[in-house]
Amino acid sequence: MTELLHEIVVPAPARKLFDLIADVVEAPQYFPTHLYAEIASIESAHRDLVGRWVVDNGTVRGWRLWRTRDTEALAISFEHEAPKPPLTRMRGNWTFEALADGGTHVRVRHTFELATTTPAEAAEQVCAKLDDNVPAQLDNLAALACHIDVLRANTFTSERAVRVDAPAASLAENAASSLGDPAQWALLELADGLLVFKQHAGLEPHLHTSTGEYRRTEEADGTTVRLRRTVTLSGRPSPQEAARAREQLEADVRDQIARFARSGPYAPVR
Repeated sequence: MTELLHEIVVPAPARKLFDLIADVVEAPQYFPTHLYAEIASIESAHRDLVGRWVVDNGTVRGWRLWRTRDTEALAISFEHEAPKPPLTRMRGNWTFEALADGGTHVRVRHTFELATTTPAEAAEQVCAKLDDNVPAQLDNLAALACHIDVLRANTFTSERAVRVDAPAASLAENAASSLGDPAQWALLELADGLLVFKQHAGLEPHLHTSTGEYRRTEEADGTTVRLRRTVTLSGRPSPQEAARAREQLEADVRDQIARFARSGPYAPVR
């Protein structure tokens, strides 16, 4: 068994930091490497099974973990449902200790076990991966805690839809082609007709994040594919800059759904 501890002191209230980590569904809009998360199963008000996907050096990887949230102690424990070999167990916890000056001491512990036949260097590789990723996540958490209210206030969404008369299997390919440069976008196809995407490279300076989804809905008279795009602006944009960004988002969604529609026998939904 190997245990690693990573920590940081953040000049923000403990409950705010706890909530940022606990809200896994919102996280992809604000944490740079988070792509998508879903609550797969709920065991109780404080314990659930989470599916999470991230963008790791341009590659999408995902896992499922059980987590337990203690809102009084401000602690979150977790354990991976099915660790990838050579791991046989991966678990840990987040703690948020309030400090006298109003800041918070955040600690993240990971404990893992490997198969008995695993070479010794495998443990070193797991440690190196955690030593790369966890401090970066803590740095992102610290930055977000200082700006999350402004980021939320400058998060905008636009939607459009088309009617579909094409095989379901072709929709993911057509959706991917509507995005533009594939090197800049991470895509994830999920069950129930959902494809999510996020721009992980080439973001314009005024954008903090750009995310979206295509959702296919089977209906009595056909199938509708709905495009939903969300952008979060960086910095502290003026009202005029925010208005221009919203107009640009509307135009981008209109153009993207048009590209999607041209890729097959689709019609706009009025």
